Amino acid sequence: MTIKFKVNMTDRVMYDFLLYHNYTSMTGLIGSILGVLLLGVAITKGMAGDIQTAVLFFAISIFVLMSTPMTLKATAKNQVKNTPMFQEPLEYEISEEGITVSQHEESALNEWKDFAKVVSTSKSLILYITRVRAIILPREAMGDDYMKVVEMISKNVPAKRVKIRHTR
Repeated sequence: MTIKFKVNMTDRVMYDFLLYHNYTSMTGLIGSILGVLLLGVAITKGMAGDIQTAVLFFAISIFVLMSTPMTLKATAKNQVKNTPMFQEPLEYEISEEGITVSQHEESALNEWKDFAKVVSTSKSLILYITRVRAIILPREAMGDDYMKVVEMISKNVPAKRVKIRHTR
């Protein structure tokens, strides 16, 4: 069985990927924890009556918590706009051998054994080949074939590497 579909990479899909990738890394987690701790200090200072310090810590915590998503949104937009391969649709063929990515006359097969990790977000399936290289399959591009793709991945990638939680 083969499943074929085309993907037009969008800012929204890239942003979803970057959010997942960032907030599941140590750097993203540390940034979030720092922002929450700063917010806690702001609340504590405010309850103690030190309003100036509370406002300062509140502003810093909001900056820390909001800067990453805003930066990632701009990064996603620039990446989609400036990456030549994203200017035209990518064609994906999922088969027993793996996932073939094609565009124009070029194509590359990524065998199932090549995937280090497969995860899902509410918008995409992300198949990591390396820590920084991944195939992003937007759910909207797969349409009604989404569950068939999930089944094919689950059948061919070892279970310990698959973390697909969004199955509908």
